[in-house]
Amino acid sequence: MANKHSDYIEESTYLEKTYDCVDKETDYIKKEVDILEEKFFQIRKASGGGYSNDYELTQHFWKINAKKLNELKAAKIKPYFGRIDFKRLGDDETQTYYIGKTSVVEKENDKRLVIDWRAPIASLYYSGELGEAMYTAPEGLIMGDLTAKRQYEIENRKLINIFDKGLTPMDEFLQKALWQKKDNRLKDIVTTIQSEQNDIIRADRKNTVIVQGAAGSGKTTIVLHRIAYLMYTYKNILKPENILIIVPNNLFLNYIRDVLPGLGVDEIKQSTFEDLALKLLEKDYSLTNAEDKLINLLDLQSLSNEEKSKIRFTSTFKGSYLFKEIIDKFLEDVINNIVPKTDFEINDYTIYTYRDVWKMYHEDYSYLPVVPRIERIKKHFKETLEKRINEVKDEIHEKYDKLADKIKGKNSDDEKIRENLIKLYNERDESFDSIDKKSLSSLENYFKTWTKINIEELYKDLITNDSLLNRYSSGKIHRVNIAFITKYSKQIFKNKYLEREDLSPLIYIKNKLKGSDSLGKKFSHIVVDEAQDLSPMQMLILKEISSNNSFTIVGDLSQGIHSYRGINDWNEIIEDIFQNRKTQYLTIKKCYRSTREIMNFANGVIKSLNRKNLPLAQPVLRSGDKPFVINKNRIEDIIKDIKEKIETFRKKEYKSIAIICKTSKECDEVYKKLKNHKCKDIQLITGKDIDYNGGVVIIPSYLAKGLEFDIVMIYDCSKENYIKDELHIKLLYVAITRALHQLYIYCKNNPSELIDEVNDNLYIKL
Repeated sequence: MANKHSDYIEESTYLEKTYDCVDKETDYIKKEVDILEEKFFQIRKASGGGYSNDYELTQHFWKINAKKLNELKAAKIKPYFGRIDFKRLGDDETQTYYIGKTSVVEKENDKRLVIDWRAPIASLYYSGELGEAMYTAPEGLIMGDLTAKRQYEIENRKLINIFDKGLTPMDEFLQKALWQKKDNRLKDIVTTIQSEQNDIIRADRKNTVIVQGAAGSGKTTIVLHRIAYLMYTYKNILKPENILIIVPNNLFLNYIRDVLPGLGVDEIKQSTFEDLALKLLEKDYSLTNAEDKLINLLDLQSLSNEEKSKIRFTSTFKGSYLFKEIIDKFLEDVINNIVPKTDFEINDYTIYTYRDVWKMYHEDYSYLPVVPRIERIKKHFKETLEKRINEVKDEIHEKYDKLADKIKGKNSDDEKIRENLIKLYNERDESFDSIDKKSLSSLENYFKTWTKINIEELYKDLITNDSLLNRYSSGKIHRVNIAFITKYSKQIFKNKYLEREDLSPLIYIKNKLKGSDSLGKKFSHIVVDEAQDLSPMQMLILKEISSNNSFTIVGDLSQGIHSYRGINDWNEIIEDIFQNRKTQYLTIKKCYRSTREIMNFANGVIKSLNRKNLPLAQPVLRSGDKPFVINKNRIEDIIKDIKEKIETFRKKEYKSIAIICKTSKECDEVYKKLKNHKCKDIQLITGKDIDYNGGVVIIPSYLAKGLEFDIVMIYDCSKENYIKDELHIKLLYVAITRALHQLYIYCKNNPSELIDEVNDNLYIKL
């Protein structure tokens, strides 16, 4: 207890002083907000609701104060959580720094009572060890001696506990945080950031940071804290509206939505890749249900193994760097054959020769992407057409003047000469009139002979044409696979659909032909979560909308349930997508989510993949019950047992309980059966849901990725339902690693081979 600590009185006094400062600052800011809100009202009233600079300025200051007020509300709950004592090299005195989610400053003397966790020196709290230590500050590397590191437990404005590095087990502080019951939202980890997590959060902004993180290592939370850190450290460079977060689905988007505002960061652009892609394409395409493909690959009866293999290959191909190279070759030929090999003529008079146009297209304006280049040539034609026509008219004048001279020289009859000259000059004037009248229409008709640029049609021409794919792949794809790709694609297009794998190639073609400006704004920093489920082509598109190649990319290859269209090795993007970029590759193996027993069992399952590039998670700190594998002869018995456990855990006040099924169809079945057993207050989540409300949820395995629950019950992990293949192994691994405290795996009759291969000592059979 804190009151037994030797520094208790001193620490309690400092806490009271800090709270007093927070209270005073809160009262002051509240008054400022009230004054600004009243000013809002008066300005709007005076201007009749119209725009004014005064209103904009008032709104700006109101936002600043409202944000500060929110920060102070958090400080009122817990003004700080840690402390370090540091003596800089060359200094005589040791300085003490208290660390919190936001800084606290005494207005009277401008003394900083609490420093922000993102401040450079705060890094010592997370990563520094007692003794010689250093940290990086704007002025360079600061060296010195870290003499103390302390953590605090504060509740209701009282000091509950003090943990000293080297004197008390500081892991106890982390243990308490990890044993807390989970609700329906992701929380920040400012108070418990670990050293390896801190390294990622504070990694160089200029690098492309790629993180292979084990399940439960805090990948999502880390990248959100990294954004908060970058916004704090580079506030004059990075603006929130210029940062983009890509997440796997809208359910996940809502799950993480409260973290950034809680860290003092608002207005960050957050999106799924599909939503972003449709905006980049500026067209609302009808997409096939991505879940249907996964379900077909999971179904043990609907398709043959050969058909599944071809579907997987097609998805992999559409997102591959190889397909990017094929598109490049295809577009090179398209681009080189856009200009027709004819002169631009009006009434058989050449206005521009083919050579003139070729030079404009291939030399003068070659610096422009194709579509803007064509528009620039059209503009040039229109701007110079009158001049060119006048030059042609001069030639016609000269021609007719020569004809007139001949008429005059051949005939001595003045009347006859006059008649012939009138006829000749009328013919000349008619020619002039005809050229003038036809100039614009002829120009329009001429450009109609140019190869049409239709991004969607070009893509479909390529992906549905055996001959083109074979030619541009240079024999790298077997003809049998090419035939399947084209047939498969034709069927999708016939039904007026695209699949999600088509979006990236379409954007890539748009970018190549129209230029990067056609993709809109560029982002200063892009974060990609669950990146293993994005293809190299998708990563390439994200690179195209980056202004500086500043990325934080996190994922776990062991959870790559969409590996047939995703990334199977981080080198795929390091070597192909970011080959000219300084890349920082990091791994996090420690799991802070699940108990040691749950993670040991999960590792036993994932080992079935026999993949050397999949580092196993290292469970830390917490121990609990071993996973329970429960065999039942009937589905009804499984449902009955699940209901009983739900009731038991509700009484124990667990906040999040998940029943994880293999597919949404199974989820529907379990939901109906539990309803029939009078089991109330259960949320069914399928692909259409965008929010998780906490409590008891039934969810398919592929939507559970990224989420976590106090209790997990896996439905029907039987021999007939989970076979030994890559997809089933990863799905089961994902389901297992959602559990924080307890895991129950139900099997009808015989357990899956995936469980049988796990060491018997790692679980309990019931």
